[in-house]
Amino acid sequence: MAKTGKQKQPAPFEKRLMQASELIRQGRSNEVLHGLVEMGKRKPKDFRIFDLLCTANASMGRHAEAIEAGRRAVGLNPKVAPTRMRFAKALAGGGEYEEAVEEYERAMYWDPTNLDLIRGKLNVYTDLGDHEKALATLREMEGMIAKQGHDPMKMIGVSLDKARLSPKTLPAQEVIDELVPLAENEENPDGFRVIAHHHVGRLYETLKEYDLAMEHWGKGNVIKIPEWDCDMYSRYIDRLIKCWEKIEKVPVADTAIAKDVGSRLIIVTGMMRSGTSLTEQMISQIPGVTPGGEMNAVARCVLPYESLPNPWGGRALPVTRLIYNQRVINEMSKAAGKMYAEAAPEGWLTDKQPYNVPYVPMITRLFPGAKIVHCCRDAQDCCLSNYMQTFARSHPQTHDLYRMGRYHADYQRMMAAWHELDEVEMLDLHYEKVVSEPEAESRRVCDFLGVEWAESILNFHKSERTVRTASRDQVRKPLYKSSVKKYERYESHLGELRRGLAEGLGSGG
Repeated sequence: MAKTGKQKQPAPFEKRLMQASELIRQGRSNEVLHGLVEMGKRKPKDFRIFDLLCTANASMGRHAEAIEAGRRAVGLNPKVAPTRMRFAKALAGGGEYEEAVEEYERAMYWDPTNLDLIRGKLNVYTDLGDHEKALATLREMEGMIAKQGHDPMKMIGVSLDKARLSPKTLPAQEVIDELVPLAENEENPDGFRVIAHHHVGRLYETLKEYDLAMEHWGKGNVIKIPEWDCDMYSRYIDRLIKCWEKIEKVPVADTAIAKDVGSRLIIVTGMMRSGTSLTEQMISQIPGVTPGGEMNAVARCVLPYESLPNPWGGRALPVTRLIYNQRVINEMSKAAGKMYAEAAPEGWLTDKQPYNVPYVPMITRLFPGAKIVHCCRDAQDCCLSNYMQTFARSHPQTHDLYRMGRYHADYQRMMAAWHELDEVEMLDLHYEKVVSEPEAESRRVCDFLGVEWAESILNFHKSERTVRTASRDQVRKPLYKSSVKKYERYESHLGELRRGLAEGLGSGG
């Protein structure tokens, strides 16, 4: 009989590397950044530390730092293809496209059959709008798969790559005809089928086949529909609003947070698909502004204090007012401030997390002097855009038009309540006005921030900074008006959305 014994535990240093890698995978890069930097000082020849630093910085939009760490990692160990691939991604994220392609090709020297490497190169060409090279790389990928032997799953991936190139590089109907049977086949992975249906919906929209587009968005959204209780969520928001309706003055003045502690923080928030990415991209053209992307600094500070969890495992909301005395506010401000400082040690920093809407009253206490820019958009356009989108993470409310209507109504009730609070100062920025009067609206933003307006703000689409959200493609284009009143194309399909909006607002939750 074989001897059994305790499994050998990793050494403390190895364990720290494993923990850091897992936190980065969970989207918690800001929690490991400082520790990795210190580890790098102690072990300057361990390429794994700088590999992780490259990934962590890239995930936070710190592209210069990601490139620096990635360059050091491949310098220490140039023969590791995955490290070169992550460096290549960091280069592409920072706008260094030519070097990114070179790195993908160097990685392929060490791992010539890795499809992810050639797909990375394809993504760079697609981002650049170099349709000829993108198509040539796609054909190269197909040839590689053919040499390796027919693999249905790999061909499914190629089909999705084709969808991203369509309709500019490949005819929309040709790609639709290839995707539909794959999307309808229940033996294929659910995740692929969801994405495929949404691509088909988008391509039918380009062909102005709006009924067929809605049909496929609907099919994609019900393949994996998470649990969501509209009434329960509305009651949760009722409790949140009531908690912050009248906030008592904190009695211990000598321990209060300095009035300017948040003076370098710009909170850009609003519903998803309301223009938060566009707004951040414009603001980031102002000298001294670091774009933080979608950060979760405030939400993570609330979590340890709230015993009532957000339904379905979502972010905990500050619904228990008595918890938040001045001592707790100070602790939370220090913890969240550390996360912000790691993202940008100096200068302005933006946090464009849409899920910061419920935390607006809390943010004004944690970071006095912070500037809050609230992005607004027509309710029907905003809800429909969410319904049409596939997101990297689960957003249960987006899978059904009635749900979206109720969710948007709860958001409207929150913002109406926050506007009534004397201590909350924020600027409402309407998407429709931004695209129709960009200079006037961008000047309003600059006046609100107290900075001088510059024409470069209107040229945000030329910025080398990329965006890792569902709005990535939109912010790489000049302003366009085609998404205004888009809902009018889908009038016959909006009954449930309008019912949700009316019931959510009419009932008050």
